[in-house]
Amino acid sequence: MRVTKASPRVAKRWLELGRIAVLPILYLLLVLAEHNGLIDHWRGLDRVQTVANNFSLSYAPDASTPVYPSDAAWKPLLGLIQRYSAVKLRSDKQPQTVARFATTLSTRQEIGEGVRTEWTSPSTPLAVMYRHWPDPGTTFPREDYTIVGTIGALQNWIAQSKADCHFLVHDIVLGILALVFGYAVWHLNHLSRPSSK
Repeated sequence: MRVTKASPRVAKRWLELGRIAVLPILYLLLVLAEHNGLIDHWRGLDRVQTVANNFSLSYAPDASTPVYPSDAAWKPLLGLIQRYSAVKLRSDKQPQTVARFATTLSTRQEIGEGVRTEWTSPSTPLAVMYRHWPDPGTTFPREDYTIVGTIGALQNWIAQSKADCHFLVHDIVLGILALVFGYAVWHLNHLSRPSSK
């Protein structure tokens, strides 16, 4: 009879030990996912980084290609703009294009064997447009776009978003896991104490 009564208690303690072990494993997997760029990929930041790099080109064949709602980078790019830009988008119109203005300052240099480097001024304006652009043969009035920042600011927003995610993973989640882990250890110790009954 004693063995029968003790068995559920031992099984419960092993179950609690398993739960405690899962917490640091989950945290380790989360840290590894963040370190290897998986979280950035899930959030679409790698696609936004490609857009930012493209906006920084002025001479390549696909330089400064606009982004449209059908593009994979559209949603994460617009989310980044809405979160970090100090300029608010118009609420009465739907964004349809994100593009940079023509730069007034850029350069390229041939460094040999068909390899070249490019630089575009980071102060080049970045705009959210409320109609498809380019739209040949039409004028583009000021009310049809909002300048939300610069291509340099876009790079800063990407870096800030990564820093915010890093803070969330390494500080906030770690703090929460520490609390849960502490409670789990206390609960395990509570289960290991013999019943007063």
